[in-house]
Order: sequence, then structure tokens, then C-alpha cells
Amino acid sequence: MRKNFSNERGQTTAEYALVLLVVAVVVGVFAAFVRGGGLDGFFQAIVDQLPSSIG
Repeated sequence: MRKNFSNERGQTTAEYALVLLVVAVVVGVFAAFVRGGGLDGFFQAIVDQLPSSIG
């Protein structure tokens, strides 16, 4: 009843590589967003809406 997992070793490596590729793409998109000043506008919008939310 012992399974042979040697055939799945390559599949696991491919899955890790795919996950790392997706993470790299997400980090790249986020870095481009930050460099483009998108984050500044986002936080500025939050700060601008705080007074109306509080009072």
C-alpha cells in the first residue's frame, strides 16, 4: 500500500515555480502602481474623506 511519489516531484516543482511567477507579476504590478503615484492619490482620497466620515 505504499505510493510512489517520485513521479509527483516534478509536478510540485512546477507548481512552486508557477506560484513564484504569479507573485513576481503581482509585485511588479504593485511596484509600477506605486512608482506611477497611484498610491499617493489613494491615500490622499482617504485623508480627504476622513473629516466628513468623523463629523
